[in-house]
Amino acid sequence: MTEWARLSTGLAAEMMRLGAGSVLRIGEDRAESPRFAQLRQLDDRIWAELVGDRWLSPAAGAGDDGARMLRAAGWQPPNADHADNWWIEWSWPLPSARYRELAAMIVDGLRDAFGIPDPSALSYVAWDEGDGNRPLELPALGLARQN
Repeated sequence: MTEWARLSTGLAAEMMRLGAGSVLRIGEDRAESPRFAQLRQLDDRIWAELVGDRWLSPAAGAGDDGARMLRAAGWQPPNADHADNWWIEWSWPLPSARYRELAAMIVDGLRDAFGIPDPSALSYVAWDEGDGNRPLELPALGLARQN
């Protein structure tokens, strides 16, 4: 199993455990224009984003080829209502197959559309907005936690 496959499997497992109010951000651990995915678990839906090219340097963005791949994978194109990020929103709760699908969409987007070469370039931060922004530990991701 590749590192990307491990991340996808771990991400699906961790998303299944998240409750309403949970927020997860996976991204490059750099201060300027990081490529990232963000997931927000609401009471009745799950909402995921991939950073839009507006927020990235041309070299870091998805570009035309990456945008075609993201659209084909089911991501909705960036718009003002979604902070100019790629997005998808599904009713919640989800069956386990949909969590695996969403995890694959996120991993494929980071790897294929944005060209992140290896998950070792990524870290995560997660918290529960419904519990005073309590930090969440998600060990199945296999990623370092952002400071």
